[in-house]
Amino acid sequence: MKKIFLIAASLYLLNSCTRDFAETNTNPLDIVNTTPESLLPMAIKKGYDASFEYYYDYYRRIMPWTQTLVPGTANISEFMDDGTNMNTRKDVFYGDHGSLLTDIIHKIDQMPADQQARYVNIKSIATILKVYYAWYVTDVNGSMAYAEAFQARYGGTATPKFETQEQLYDIFDSQLNNVYSALEGANQSIQVSPGSGDLFFNGDILKWKKVSNSLRLKIASRLMKRNPAKLATIAAQVLSRDQISSTAEDFSLRSRRFTEHGNFNPTTFFASKPMVDHMTKNKDPRLPIFFQKNSYSKTAIKRLSTAGLMTSVALTDSLQRYVGGPTSPDKSTTRYYTNARRSLNGTTYDTISRLQYRIWQPEYLSGTGNAVFPILTYADYSLLKAELQARGIISTGNSVQSLYEEGIKASVKTYNFIAKEAVVEQYEPTADNEIATYLNGPDVQFNPSKALEQIIIQEYLNYFKQPNEVWALIKRTDMPNTSTALKLEALARTGGIPLTMPRRVVLQTPSANNLNYSNQQAALNQMKQDPDFGTSESDIQGRIWWDKK
Repeated sequence: MKKIFLIAASLYLLNSCTRDFAETNTNPLDIVNTTPESLLPMAIKKGYDASFEYYYDYYRRIMPWTQTLVPGTANISEFMDDGTNMNTRKDVFYGDHGSLLTDIIHKIDQMPADQQARYVNIKSIATILKVYYAWYVTDVNGSMAYAEAFQARYGGTATPKFETQEQLYDIFDSQLNNVYSALEGANQSIQVSPGSGDLFFNGDILKWKKVSNSLRLKIASRLMKRNPAKLATIAAQVLSRDQISSTAEDFSLRSRRFTEHGNFNPTTFFASKPMVDHMTKNKDPRLPIFFQKNSYSKTAIKRLSTAGLMTSVALTDSLQRYVGGPTSPDKSTTRYYTNARRSLNGTTYDTISRLQYRIWQPEYLSGTGNAVFPILTYADYSLLKAELQARGIISTGNSVQSLYEEGIKASVKTYNFIAKEAVVEQYEPTADNEIATYLNGPDVQFNPSKALEQIIIQEYLNYFKQPNEVWALIKRTDMPNTSTALKLEALARTGGIPLTMPRRVVLQTPSANNLNYSNQQAALNQMKQDPDFGTSESDIQGRIWWDKK
């Protein structure tokens, strides 16, 4: 088995480092004697070990933009102007991840009918994963090659057409709907099991069936401003079928040694003031899972005071150990940053709380834990339903309050799982009374008159480990903002010049000598017809189709 994986991997490494679709992966993998179930674990891994995405897209772009972290030296005036080195997701999809998933589907489609009947489950898993990741790519890129992509090595076109984002949403929904029906009608007694090769659910196909349905609602929620009627129609069907119904069914990847590459290391990043202030005020039990206590323990303060590096401080039991840094560049000279740091005997003492490193990189300082990549959790799903019902788009048969509170409880449970798996230092499980206290917090206790704002704030917090979803939430709902209970800062350059949050990545300018130039240029020209597109493909304040003003 190891030899097979090495051969397959070598073929992909030779063919994946390009964004020119016509030149990507044109050699058939069929020369390698692999089975679909053998390819599955490699295909999954190739979607979630992209360290550059964390280094650039998340830590240095999306998370500062959405005020979920701050760099240790504060945000600079130009931090919202820079979209360079982003869009790793596109290379991942058109490289190994999308290619391997397509190979699995193609291999199954070429089998005799009686064999295909035995591979319904595995084909369904590959299709769900491919749809999800393609949706993730289009979310910030807009039009993309999908239906005809990856087909050259099977005798298909080397110049795949691009679908518009509106067309892609129809394709994704149709494919997920077909997967659900296929799984419902499959003879489960004859299915080839992926077993441990299914790194998500270890072959539990009922969970995959629920994911295929629930993911339809998640994707359709992006249609809220463009086509609310279609969102409502899709939602009605989704809600009549099997859905994710507990944290045991979280669509999350629990992985071993996926994040040991140094680019996953988050050590230069700190907590943001908007998040910490809100979480501290309301006694959010996720606070110690998200962030570390700062350096100023009673012992540290005594040590620094004795050395003459700190004036006398009242050492009470209520020392503020969680502190977030201001996110606006025009506040970067405040005492929270370098002015509040002290160094003694080689140790730096800092006011601001650091990220809880191991939930991002369990291997940090020789850690032995596992990384968890949440994709669509029960908490995500419950809070999304609460939001859509509060908007009057869906009716679930449960109250908005019950969905909201269930989502919060599930989020706390999921983050406890993440912390335990990551072997976070000094981790202590959240007690039931802590959750009860939080649900009665001043800004958390359900208030029908503020329900939508409360739900969206909880979505924002819950998506901490899903930076793209935080970004999408703000684009989709315009919350949280400077007026909500979780108050984001009004961002401004030094001198008070307002800053605007970017809304997409820099789009590729097609090369005239690219074999697929005509299709790429036509797709770009079509997107430019949208008055909200921006000044050029490099304008990261421009918008993608779903992100309507």
